[in-house]
Amino acid sequence: MFVLFAAVLLFAAYLLWRYWAALTATTPEEERFEERIAALNERQAHRYSDEELAAPVTEEDAWRAMVERGRRATRRERATSDLMRRRARKRLPEQTPRLLPGRRVTTLPPDEE
Repeated sequence: MFVLFAAVLLFAAYLLWRYWAALTATTPEEERFEERIAALNERQAHRYSDEELAAPVTEEDAWRAMVERGRRATRRERATSDLMRRRARKRLPEQTPRLLPGRRVTTLPPDEE
């Protein structure tokens, strides 16, 4: 009885080993793909230095970064609005400027030739 039980146990272990070998068998193409993915993960993992990861950002640094990003956005908006204003001037005929109530138009005397 013991020999029969040991034979069944060995046969089950052999079947499990064959099943596992079939699951883990990879082609050279799959191995190259996995190596490329591993290299990509390695590069991504080392994008920040250990000091940057270990030291949290201070409030002052975070505030400075936020202000700088805001300034960049403002500069971009200004540049865009200037460009749009110039394009509008080219398209529209000359118009008299609109004045706020209570303002007078000051004209320069014509140049005498």
